[in-house]
This record gives sequence, C-alpha cells and structure tokens, in this order.
Amino acid sequence: MKFRYIVKSDLYKFFHAPVWLIHLLIPIMGILLFLGYYSLSIVNHFNKVSMYIQVLSICFPFLIGIVTSMVVGNEERAGNFQTIFTVPTQKYKAYFSQIFILIFFGFIASILALVGFGLGFDYEVLNTGFYVRVATLLSISVLPLYMLQYIICLLCGKGFGLVFGAVGSLLSALLLTGLGDGIWTFLPWGIPARFSHIFLISTAMNTDFINSRGIIPSVLWLVIATCVLLAALVLLSIKWEGRTTQN
Repeated sequence: MKFRYIVKSDLYKFFHAPVWLIHLLIPIMGILLFLGYYSLSIVNHFNKVSMYIQVLSICFPFLIGIVTSMVVGNEERAGNFQTIFTVPTQKYKAYFSQIFILIFFGFIASILALVGFGLGFDYEVLNTGFYVRVATLLSISVLPLYMLQYIICLLCGKGFGLVFGAVGSLLSALLLTGLGDGIWTFLPWGIPARFSHIFLISTAMNTDFINSRGIIPSVLWLVIATCVLLAALVLLSIKWEGRTTQN
C-alpha cells in the first residue's frame, strides 16, 4: 500500500476529529488575546513581538502533547490500535503518516498564528516574510518533539503524554533563562524558543542567524535526534503490539 494512500486515509480520520479544529482555533484565540492586550500595553513594539514569539514557542510542546494524545487515544479506542496493526503494509508507514500530518497541521497553525499576528499588529520593521520564516523555523525545530511525544503516548498512554507535554512547556520556559545557557542546544524543549528568539534578534540587528552562538550545534543535534527517533519508530512498529498502552 502506497504511503500517499495511508496519508489520505489518516487525513479523512483527522478531519472527522477535533485535531484540525485545535490547529485552527488556538492560533486565532492567541492572536486575539495578544492583540487585545497589546492595544492597552505601553511596552515597545519590539518587545511585544519578542514576547508573543516566545510564548508561542513555549506553548508548542504542550500543544504537541495534546494533539498526539488525541490521535493515539483515537487509535486506541478504535479496537486497541487495530487500524494500525491491520494496515496492509509496514506498520511504521502508519506511524509516519500520522506524524507527517500532525507536523503539517502544526506548520499551518504556526503560519496562521505568526502571519495573522503580524498583519494585525502592523509593526513596519518586520514584514510578512519574517513571520513566515519564524513559522518555518519553529516547525522544523519541533520535529523531534512530535516523534518523541508520539512514542511516549503509544508506550505510556495519552494521560502520560499530556503530562509530558506540559512539563516540556515548563522546561522550555526555564531554558530561555540563564539556567538554559550552555545546555539548550542539546534539549529538544529549549531549541524552538531559543531559535525563534535568536532569529528575531539577528533580524533586528542584521546579523547572520546561522553563525549565532549555539545554532550550528543545535542544528546537528536536531538532525541526529530526528534520525534516531525515526529509527525508534521503525523498531517500535516491529516489536510493539499495543499491550502496554493505558489511558
């Protein structure tokens, strides 16, 4: 069975579940909340943009925990993962399909959240292209988190996945402080927030983002972590039979 047919089938399931609605409503709610607050705030425009991007980056791990828990929970309710186990192809393709769709939905939500905010905020120093690049950077930097959360939800249950996502967001906030200096490059929860913040600073100061401190090591770590987690998903598709997952 070709991968695109599996993706098409999963898309049908996703659009008949609240997953797509979450990716639509949360960005819109975030935009309205921050634009309403900023209309009353006296903080300068640059700091307002910085705060919005940081909050978005910090919330991302928890949002990933929510959507992955929902997807895994739906599969568990559908005959204890039988729709995955009975797919007429390698099982890892079913895992990859769901993660691929979640990453795509996450990218669209990031575009909506950032471009929508940029259009509503109207900060002339930063154009629409900046917000698109931040959304792309943010979506790339959370790739390992999607796979890690998906694996945790499969092995430990959706409840544990939600808690893990919430802890990840708290850790992401801590890693933005001085506590994260020197270690954020090797922790998947610290990279998204640091990437977006450093990119904002480099854009404002007209410096090279890729040569900023910690960027190259973190990019290498992202590549390694993504490859390791992809291999873990393949191994999981061979060894795991769904008996250990609990609500």
